[in-house]
Amino acid sequence: MHQTKEEHRTRCLVVILSSIVVASVIAGAYAGFSLAQNIQAGIIMLAVLVLLVPLLSYGMYRMMLYPSYRRLEDANLELHLKQEELLDTKDDLFIKFLGIYDVNYAANSPRLFSERLKDVTDVTARVMEADACFLYLYDAKNDELLLAATNIVLEGAIGKTRIPLGTGIEGWVGRRLEPAMLKDFHSDSRYHEIPGLPLEGYLSLYCLPLYVYSNGSLVGLIEVFYRKTRTFTDEEINFFTTLSGIISTTVQNEHMQAELRKMNLELEQWIAEKTEEFRSSEERYRNLVENASEAIFVLAENGDIVFANDQAARLTGYAKYDLLHKNLFELLDNTLIADDMLSGIADGRLSLQYGKLRTQGGTVIPVDIRSVRLSLMGKKFIQSVLHDMSYRLRLEALLQQKEEELSALKMRLNAPS
Repeated sequence: MHQTKEEHRTRCLVVILSSIVVASVIAGAYAGFSLAQNIQAGIIMLAVLVLLVPLLSYGMYRMMLYPSYRRLEDANLELHLKQEELLDTKDDLFIKFLGIYDVNYAANSPRLFSERLKDVTDVTARVMEADACFLYLYDAKNDELLLAATNIVLEGAIGKTRIPLGTGIEGWVGRRLEPAMLKDFHSDSRYHEIPGLPLEGYLSLYCLPLYVYSNGSLVGLIEVFYRKTRTFTDEEINFFTTLSGIISTTVQNEHMQAELRKMNLELEQWIAEKTEEFRSSEERYRNLVENASEAIFVLAENGDIVFANDQAARLTGYAKYDLLHKNLFELLDNTLIADDMLSGIADGRLSLQYGKLRTQGGTVIPVDIRSVRLSLMGKKFIQSVLHDMSYRLRLEALLQQKEEELSALKMRLNAPS
């Protein structure tokens, strides 16, 4: 393993220091021995050691300990600066987090949509430390961006200022669906003056499209302006991007709710119209049926009576309320008529049957029954019209009697006298 330059230097200093200590110990021992033997050279060596050891100690301190101490101080200072930077970043992230919370609350509060957009621009300008914030909504019908809210006073421009998609910086961002960060937007070739918007006092801008990725639709854009040159940090870019996603979802939800309200209104109007038409049709049908000279029944498919007119009540002798608890097939003397009637109307044809109806008083009335399938409110019914055949049969019997009398008279006249 290769040793670094610093490690090699440290090892060399340790070896030198060890050598000096060993040499000093040996020299000290010799000087002490010489002093004990009263040898002059030993005294001189002791004096030299007294001067040399502090000098060597100071030299070793400057060579080994002091550089390490300085490096440690520099490292501590750098660590302190990093901690300060980390705290500043933490505070900035906390402010951005609170800003996202405020924007989300403002965008989804129960206030009017225009007021919510105004609150969003106020919070965005505050968190982004911008001098102005504009929010545009996309008008798909005219392919334009409509100024919907701003944090500054521009009452005459709200709801009136329009930018065709593809025109100016805003139109370019909306068309390309790409952000624009410009330190001096006046010098940009895409810049185009917008009537009604005083932008002369601003220098830098950050413009971001409001784009819903789930369905690939543009709903608007938001931009912030600065009077001085501005460079955006990663935290500000991330915050602005997150904010645009929140606003995009809010605008899309508002559009969907507006469309849903419109559909509900149209549905209510359609239901009201159809209800009125049905009520009028029902009234006309009821008047026609009630004033009819024939007995008319509306039956369920099993023969239960669900409606009967006045003539039906007079024919059967039952009250109309009592008829609603009866089955027409049970009032007929022949139950086979029911099967013939149902099979006859199965393919939509008119069924004609003859039978006898038992009245409340026990009288049996000959009737003809004309039945057809009927559809009301999406349900299937049977309309049966019963005609009293008693008078017709009496006329037929009387006619038959008269014909027989006439035949007998002719035979007497033609008989030989």
